[in-house]
Formats: sequence, structure tokens, C-alpha cells
Amino acid sequence: MDHFGRDQLRELLDVTQGPAVSIYMPTVRKGAEVQAQPLRLRAQLQKARDLLAGSGVEKPERMLDRFESLVGNDEFWQHQADGLALFASNGFARSYRLPAEVPELVVVAPTFHTRPLVELLQTPDRFWVLVLSQKEVRLWEGSPGGLTPVNLETVPTSLQEALGFQLEKDRLSMHSSGGHGNKPIFHGHGAGKDDTKPELEKFFRKVDAGVREFLADEIGPVILAAVDYYHPIYRGITKLDNLAPEGILGSVTDWDAGRLHEAAWPIAQAGVDRKIDQALALWESSYGKGKVEQDLVVAGTLAVAGRIRLLITEKGRRIWGRFDDRTGELDVIRENGEDPGGDSVDLLDELAECTLRHGGRALVLPKERMPTQTGLAVVLR
Repeated sequence: MDHFGRDQLRELLDVTQGPAVSIYMPTVRKGAEVQAQPLRLRAQLQKARDLLAGSGVEKPERMLDRFESLVGNDEFWQHQADGLALFASNGFARSYRLPAEVPELVVVAPTFHTRPLVELLQTPDRFWVLVLSQKEVRLWEGSPGGLTPVNLETVPTSLQEALGFQLEKDRLSMHSSGGHGNKPIFHGHGAGKDDTKPELEKFFRKVDAGVREFLADEIGPVILAAVDYYHPIYRGITKLDNLAPEGILGSVTDWDAGRLHEAAWPIAQAGVDRKIDQALALWESSYGKGKVEQDLVVAGTLAVAGRIRLLITEKGRRIWGRFDDRTGELDVIRENGEDPGGDSVDLLDELAECTLRHGGRALVLPKERMPTQTGLAVVLR
């Protein structure tokens, strides 16, 4: 699964020479609808070509060449998640399979339209499951709809990889076989009872450091799934700020994604509710001190000045207009609907990007939880 995190978002934000094409479409993992997805992408690409032609770009098909090949790539469509995002500009092309559904949308603008991805990163119901055993370490990205495996890059995937030395023979037997050359193979005799605490602590510290690096700046809770004996040891060494207070107890290495999600979601949901309550409590306390704003025009100047501590926006709401990222001045063209074209941008998207650039936080809430009617609520520094 493609990982989309803060580094990937920053890469998109760094592209400032338009036109920039952003294509989003919901996808399915299995079933009859898989066969229809290439045709839907073809229609999205045609819409992008039409918008590019309308903006005066010569030979717009060149910008989309890389994505044309995806239409007939059966292997690509057999390994989808819940959403697909494609981005193209001159000399730049990226595609991401996403673990959350996104709206079907094509935008051609001076910069990439990233709000669905900002929503993905800042939605309170995004979480992680860390499956920990001596033979295997796995990380899953979760949403209310399910779990998606993440390709680990900074995390050791086993006790052997993390420690790299021979452990006592009365706990683990190690031998070499002709099929594996000289590579050692460890055979455990039960999780927990045969492991010594100091060795597990060394292992867990390496795992913890890797998870923290991989999930840098992520706000979702991390749920530990491991045998009972591992939980107090890991909690004793972890430096994760967002490790959920509850975990999944027991050996889960042979569980499928559905069973693991069924156990993890109630824990994640409790964290979601706490996070929303904390954000709304901050709004209420700041409101009493006069340190809030809900007017879109005023919020533009606050964002470019780096004065926004927390930006809360309404999920799914779009306000199209023009935005000057130097002065913060903005003009509203219309609300919702498709991209009007030209130099229009999603203003809520621009405010979120600007807030993140200046070190603020952005949070996306459903309409029924928003503390205002304007589509945004700003807490000032």
C-alpha cells in the first residue's frame, strides 16, 4: 500500500508552477465494480484534458501520459484500497492508493488540490494498529471502514533483524540449513515466557523508534496488538505520544484484517471522541478569551501571518474562489459544485495548507460536530 503522510503532502505543496492537475476517485478492493474502475479513470482523465485545454495548455495529453497507462493495467486495479489520487504538472506525476474514500473530483488550478488528503491526515478517525511479536512486526493504517497494511521502511520486522545476535539456546534454537545458506533461523517456543525482559526492551526500543519516525506528526492513536506479557514492557519504554491507553491482548499474528479491525475500532473510536471533545473544548475556552475567528475573509490574513493555532473545517464542504498566499486576500466565487476552472481554488484547502506550513494544526469534523455555520472555526495562537 502506498503510504501518504506529511512528507508526501509537503512534496505536493512544494509544486507552485501551474497548471496542476488533481484527480480523485473512490475505488473498491474487490467485487464486480473493480472492472468498471478503469473506465471511470478514463472519464476523469478526459475531464482533466478538457480543463487543461480550456486553460490554454498546449498538448495537455503529455502531462497525463503516465496515467493513461494505468487504464489498461489489470494488476494495478486488482490491488486498490478505498480511494485513488493522481497528481500531475510539468515534469511531476504522483499516484496514491488511499485507505479512505475520497470524492470523485477533477481540479486544474495553479497548485494541487490537496484538501481530501489534508482531511485524510487530519481526520480524527484515522488510526494505526501495531502488531508486535518476536517473529513479525506489522503496521496497519485504519479507518472506520477497515485496515490497510503499510509497507514498513523504518521499523525492524523481527527480533532477529532488530538484535542481530545469538540468543540463549534454552530460549531460542538457532540453526542453519542448506536452503538458507548461513542465515540464522530462530524458532521460538512460545511468546513471552521464553524471552528475557532486557532483550525484549532492546527490541521494542528499535521498533518504537522506527514507528515514531514513520508516523512523525501523525495525530491518530496507535493501538498495540500483542500477547499480554509484551504490553507492560512496551508501554514502559515507548516514547509515542499517541499510544492508545487500551490495546489488543493475545496472539494476533494469524488474524486477518477484518478480525483485527473488529477488535481495534472500538478502541480507536474512544480516542476519536476524546480528540473531538478536546478540540471543541479548546474552541470554547478560546471563544471566551476572544481568541477565535469564523469569518473566511479574516481567516485568510490570519493564516498567512501564521496566527492560526487550530483550524477546524467542515468535512466535504468546498468554497471555490481566489486566494493570494502572500497577503491572504481572497475572493469567493461559489460554494460547492465542481471546480469552476481558471485560477479558482478551494479556499478551505488553501487555508488548511497555509496553517500547516506555519506549524498550526488542522482538523476536519462532520457538519453536525462543527461549532460554527461558516464551514470553519479558527483558534488563534
